[in-house]
Amino acid sequence: MAVETPAELLKLFAMLIGMLGPVPKGDPNVNVPGEFVLKAGDQIVAIGDSITQAGGYLKDVDAVLASQYPELKLPPIINVGISGQKAEDLIQRFQKDVVDRKPALVTLSIGINDVWHRAAQSHDPQILADYWKNVAKMVDMAQAAGIKVVLLTPTVIREDVRSDENKRLRIYVEAQKQIAREKKCSVIDLHAMFADVLSRRPEDAGDREKWLTSDGVHMKPLGDALMAIGVLRGLGVPDEKIVSSKVAVSTPAGK
Repeated sequence: MAVETPAELLKLFAMLIGMLGPVPKGDPNVNVPGEFVLKAGDQIVAIGDSITQAGGYLKDVDAVLASQYPELKLPPIINVGISGQKAEDLIQRFQKDVVDRKPALVTLSIGINDVWHRAAQSHDPQILADYWKNVAKMVDMAQAAGIKVVLLTPTVIREDVRSDENKRLRIYVEAQKQIAREKKCSVIDLHAMFADVLSRRPEDAGDREKWLTSDGVHMKPLGDALMAIGVLRGLGVPDEKIVSSKVAVSTPAGK
């Protein structure tokens, strides 16, 4: 599925938001802002793995922000995603790639590889503990520098939420939610959003393993649009602004 026109991208936004319904209110597990969190000129840095490095969802976010908040003159998101990385890799470069850039806000998306690359092994509580420690440390580093944090929970590993990989991934999702509660930062449960949309997948959606993703992990335009909705909600952008944006094409056709 290729997004070739702004109208098609907006159609994806509208379809996905229709599936998701309104932003949940009063969910004790999710701490998201009630209003737009950015000010004029605010810089966002996005750190993560190959999904972030590919950048499709970030380009969608940039396009909506430019359309809906032109007066703020927000600079493009700085993308510091690196393919194959895990939380233990991000912590090694977080100072240089995030803190030293002095952004107003950072989105932190990590966890897929922490599970996927070890899927053939049994669950190791120590690996989970290290993940928890590293993500919490990155939140601490950002907050100490006055940087707002939006945690993005890992999406999916294969488009079957009942898979063993996704069952294990949910442990890491819960770790991020607990960190957000303890550190009082925002968290967007992308995993829950993906699971919700996958449960409503149309019968004519085509390949049931490659509707949102190209290989079960990396995003197609529809998956990028879904991630973008999560990020935009995490910034306090109302759904009505997302679906009414005069956006430019942001995702390469055929990705």
